[in-house]
Amino acid sequence: MRALRLIVLPALLAIGLLAGCSGGVSEGTDLGNGRRLFVDGDSGKPSCGSCHALEAAGTAGAVGPDLDDAFGASRAQGFEPSTFEQVVREQIAYPGIGLGMPAALVTGAGADDVAYFVATCAGNAGDSRCAPPADTGGGGSEETDGEAIFAQTCGSCHTLAAAGASGAVGPNLDDSLPSTELVIDRVTNGQGAMPSFADQLTEEQIRAVADYVAASAGG
Repeated sequence: MRALRLIVLPALLAIGLLAGCSGGVSEGTDLGNGRRLFVDGDSGKPSCGSCHALEAAGTAGAVGPDLDDAFGASRAQGFEPSTFEQVVREQIAYPGIGLGMPAALVTGAGADDVAYFVATCAGNAGDSRCAPPADTGGGGSEETDGEAIFAQTCGSCHTLAAAGASGAVGPNLDDSLPSTELVIDRVTNGQGAMPSFADQLTEEQIRAVADYVAASAGG
């Protein structure tokens, strides 16, 4: 995963710098809204935090790059937050082939605010605006609706027609038809490229999403 971070960030910076020539600069201003959308997602879509670790958001996703690691090194090298903001905004809209990230998880002003939040806070723990949420312990929110948990946590990586999800990073759940027990095991322990979510979801939440997947897959 660290190798992925080292490869991805220079490429993203190049994309952002090129995009600057066309004037596609983010204009986010609401850091709080950006944090909320990063953590909770937008309109039932998967959240950024389900895949990315970011201390300021209290998220520990391990599917995509750790944003504190990725942007912290470049911040130390003197890159400006405005460059990060532009890079993140472009990446939200146009993730690129092979990165496994769906396009337009957030749009419009919301996407601008997410870019502004990440650009301000990734790898910038010393900024008082970027203090992590007070409650960052295991379990996350108290959401226990399996469909909602799937949308926020799983849909960016898995295809499941019932959830309107078309992720291509992990197995197509409509094809694999996993049992409740298998889903519980994978979500709890992880396997291969899939991380464990035991530190983000409670046992009740894991059971809820497993029941939802088992009942919905192939339907």
